[in-house]
Order: sequence, then structure tokens, then C-alpha cells
Amino acid sequence: MRERFKTRTIRLCTALFDRSSAFLFLFLLLPLGTVFAEPLSNFAFYNLKEERIILADSLENFSEKEVLILNFTGSQCKPCKEQVPVLLNLAAQTNLSATGNWKTHLWIVFVGDDFRTGKEYSNLLKLGGIAETLVDPLSSSYSQVKIKGVPTVFILNRNREILFQSEGYTPSGVASLRNFLSSLGK
Repeated sequence: MRERFKTRTIRLCTALFDRSSAFLFLFLLLPLGTVFAEPLSNFAFYNLKEERIILADSLENFSEKEVLILNFTGSQCKPCKEQVPVLLNLAAQTNLSATGNWKTHLWIVFVGDDFRTGKEYSNLLKLGGIAETLVDPLSSSYSQVKIKGVPTVFILNRNREILFQSEGYTPSGVASLRNFLSSLGK
């Protein structure tokens, strides 16, 4: 009986290793731009009314079928200004196509900018009512969230788990984000 078990185990291992190159390719390719179930540290930022907002407290009110697109941006970042309208469009498209199954919320966080600049760029980018505009005037996001630069996008669930992460603004990053958002609820 033990010999039979050993033989089956050896056959299984051999079959897996014969397919290992394809498996490794898929295993390494699939998570590009995505990090599943890694919790984002809790931190605070401010809305344009200068009220302190704590991430965990806000996400606690989300249902299981709501996600947050959290975009770290800056007023001096040209790619950030190009990315924000794309994010607005993707969030709106996702909410329309989800037909009540999923809902996305979009928060734009201006890192290193003061409240006046946050308000100015919120108006310039036409964020009012569509996205929540937040400010991180002390740039604490860099150390607390461990972002390397702006723009950086996270998609979080109510447990602060990172479902998607992308740094920079590239066509491939937008395509990955679009694919992830379209997969919600499937």
C-alpha cells in the first residue's frame, strides 16, 4: 500500500514538474499589477473641509460588493493629471455595467499638497460629486502606505485588502485596471 502511495506521489510530482514551466509562466504573469489579500496599513488623510478621514473607518461602511479605487496623485505631476479623467471614466463605466452587483468609489488623494491646492485641482479636474477629493499635506502616504511615487492606484475592499495595485500611468496599467474592474462580480 505504501509503495502504491509513493508511486502515485512520484507520478504526480513528475507530471507537475513536466508542466512546471507553463505553470511558472502563468503563476508569474497572472499577478502583474495585482496583489491579492494584502492589507493596506490604516492611515488618515483630510477631506477638503479639513476633516480627518481614517481609511479603516470609512471602509467599514462598505458592503461586500463595494470597492474603493484609491488614487495617490499630486498637483505637480503631469501624468497624474492625465490619469484622473481616465479613472473617473473607468469608475463610472464599472458602476454602469455592474448593474447593482458591484459599486466602485473613487478617492483622489493629493499627496504633499495643501488644502487650497487640493480644492483648486479638484475644480480643475471636475471631481466634485464624482470622486472624493482628499489631501495628505504631510506626505505621510509615502511611509505609511509605502508608495514609491505618484500616480499610484490601489483597489481595496472593506477589509483594506489590496485587490489591485498599479504604479505610474501607462497604457498597460490602464488596460490591467480596466480588465480587473470588468472582472468584478464575474
